[in-house]
Amino acid sequence: MACLTWRSTRKTRCPRAEPDGAMLRLSLGRDEAMRKMWGIGLLLVAFNASSAEPASKPIHFRAHARVALDAHGVPQQVDVDPKLPAVIRDAIAQRVAQWRFEPARVGDQPRAGATTVFLDACAVPSANGDMRLAVDYGWNGPGYADGRYFHPAPRYPVDAAKRGAEGDFRVILQVGADGRATVENIEARKGQLRLFDQALRTWVAALRYVPEEIEGAPVVTRVAIPVDFAMGGGSLSTREYIRQEREAKQRSPECVAAMGKETEDAPARPVVLDSPFKPVTTG
Repeated sequence: MACLTWRSTRKTRCPRAEPDGAMLRLSLGRDEAMRKMWGIGLLLVAFNASSAEPASKPIHFRAHARVALDAHGVPQQVDVDPKLPAVIRDAIAQRVAQWRFEPARVGDQPRAGATTVFLDACAVPSANGDMRLAVDYGWNGPGYADGRYFHPAPRYPVDAAKRGAEGDFRVILQVGADGRATVENIEARKGQLRLFDQALRTWVAALRYVPEEIEGAPVVTRVAIPVDFAMGGGSLSTREYIRQEREAKQRSPECVAAMGKETEDAPARPVVLDSPFKPVTTG
């Protein structure tokens, strides 16, 4: 009998020895075990990890899931990104199913609905064929219509680039019931907004979302997105760039968690300002 072990944990609480409730064990027959190992192999290929690397090499990846919630905020159905291998989807779905949310309310009455949950994860395979999987809640809100994990980057304005101008902005947008986005406000934290304003508005107008729902009806939400325009430094070779990217991912909070350590680092990410569904427990 083969045994595949998944460990799911929060990035700020990552003991090496976890209670039985935090560990998912799948006992498999020989044929099913082979399919699971193929799934792990697909994950390695999909995220640019070579099978020739040490078995403990962490594999960082991002995922999203459409989560149907009942009127008590309990997940009833978790549909994880179908691009991921089935073994990874199943492990993530079982973990997210344990989370709890504040339900949406219409008047004073709690209602069922649906939201999209974004999460960061890291899988650490071991020599004996087991794998530790750390899953960290990122945020929830409307999903991206094209299945992305993050919004696409806006184009750098030509005039700003010619001037060598940089900028750091907080874009607050409204996602309509039709999934289209409109600018509500742009806050300049660094740089001259006039050089970047049109580029940001054009970018927002092109975004498409899958709105959250209450009782099957799409709802309007507001999202704040940090946008940083930077000219960058010297050029890197493709191989060096890939190496640096891989090393950075291996230092991510989720990979540090999967390796049994702790970190307080958290990257900038969108903030959904008024989702009707608030996370209660995601540990």
